[in-house]
Amino acid sequence: MSEPHELVIAGSGVAGLSAAVYAARADLAPLVLEGDEPGGQLTLTTDVENYLGFPEGVGGMELIQRGKEQAERFGATFEHGRIETATLDSDPIRLSLASGETIQTQALIVATGASARWVGAENEEDLMGYGFSTCA
Repeated sequence: MSEPHELVIAGSGVAGLSAAVYAARADLAPLVLEGDEPGGQLTLTTDVENYLGFPEGVGGMELIQRGKEQAERFGATFEHGRIETATLDSDPIRLSLASGETIQTQALIVATGASARWVGAENEEDLMGYGFSTCA
């Protein structure tokens, strides 16, 4: 087992990336675990028109990529991994990943987000973005 990380962030959507930027700027060298859906739900969105700083809108994938680049610029690192169990009452915290790897950390931020629920309607994948949406 390697030396403990100062901070592990579970999730690489907007919340996880925002945490990574702030933590990296504070010299905490965060490790961001990108789960089964790197970038989160925003990667499925074509146009984000309500995000501060983008008056003309921005693509979901582009926004996520820019956030990741910004976090990396300040010292965050990214790995693919999914936490199976977390032993929170130990010092350091122990995270067991689906790969069998164990990671130790002094602190953990959980920013795992959510997944859209599909209703099973006929052609719903083909209609996504054309009147069919998973957005509220």
